[in-house]
Amino acid sequence: MKIICTQENLKNGLVITGKVSSSTNTLPILNNLMLSTENGQLKISSTNLEIAVNTYVRCKIEQEGEVTVGSKTITELVNNLPSQNITLESVNGEMRVDTENYHTSVKTLPAEDFPLIPKVESEKSVEIEAQAFKNSIDQVVFAASQNQTQPEISGVLLALDNKKLRVVATDRYRLAEKQIEIDSGQPFSEEIIVPQKTIQEISRIIGSQKGGVVVSFGENQVGFSFKDTVVVSRLVDGHYPDYRQIIPTEFRTTTTTQKQSLINALKTVSIFSQNTNSVNLLFSPEKQQLVLNTESQDLGKSEVELPARIEGVGGSVVLNHHYILDCLSSVGAQEVVIKFIDDNSPSIMLPEGKTDYRYLVMPIKS
Repeated sequence: MKIICTQENLKNGLVITGKVSSSTNTLPILNNLMLSTENGQLKISSTNLEIAVNTYVRCKIEQEGEVTVGSKTITELVNNLPSQNITLESVNGEMRVDTENYHTSVKTLPAEDFPLIPKVESEKSVEIEAQAFKNSIDQVVFAASQNQTQPEISGVLLALDNKKLRVVATDRYRLAEKQIEIDSGQPFSEEIIVPQKTIQEISRIIGSQKGGVVVSFGENQVGFSFKDTVVVSRLVDGHYPDYRQIIPTEFRTTTTTQKQSLINALKTVSIFSQNTNSVNLLFSPEKQQLVLNTESQDLGKSEVELPARIEGVGGSVVLNHHYILDCLSSVGAQEVVIKFIDDNSPSIMLPEGKTDYRYLVMPIKS
């Protein structure tokens, strides 16, 4: 194989694929990227046997072929090369990497040892605007369980119901749901659970890219295609819990307050809840205030009063401040709404004026 491409194009392709490769002693080939020529382009592939990525890089092909090379080595090398044309040539178990003044040889492994990357054969697919999909991922993925003993909730649910996609994550203490309207494709219904790492990788790869992402729903796999990149991932086996039955529909109190003020207040009072992570929220309709307070026998105590628009009755609830901050950091609205029943029931948070996102938090019971 011998190809010539720009340093910028090659660097971008390596950034997309490089993070998927796995460090393992049992299968050293998984530390490598596959570089191959296909349809007049350089195809860079990586896999860790759970998720696989193919991306295509524009180049001039002087000799067709394929080779695998260490992911970390080639990525670090190309990152440090000048912004010039780079020639890649495989010769006798090595790959020569040459620019005008830089000449390097990198050890390779046989291409035939690289795992076969499957294709998702499916007639069920939808196209979603890339930034809308990324934002949906970022608004829910932090709520997925980190406990692998419950694989169903360690992943993220993608539930398509005709023209609406629900993206959902939960760890049983909190739950985030984002809905996206789908304009393209033939209406159908499907539910799959995608591994958390796959969803995070999709968000990273999309980055600031514009355009559409085509999601293909397979039997045991899912495919994500956008621009010059295709991601294929296995699915999590099992059925996602019927979370909608635990979401309250009626509330005693609705509070609206400034998001940034609430973030600042939480960061202040949480200094005194380092051992419990708990913060008490007091709703005062009479004063039109949301009061946050914490107390530590060892450290002291703190209280912050925030102006708020409060409808309904007063009351209080103890919540995990990390859970609240996770939600607030992902919500783009300037104001947030907190819906409250009592200190034993889940509370709901949502951006003011929006109905496509909701975040449920279970209370901390004393």
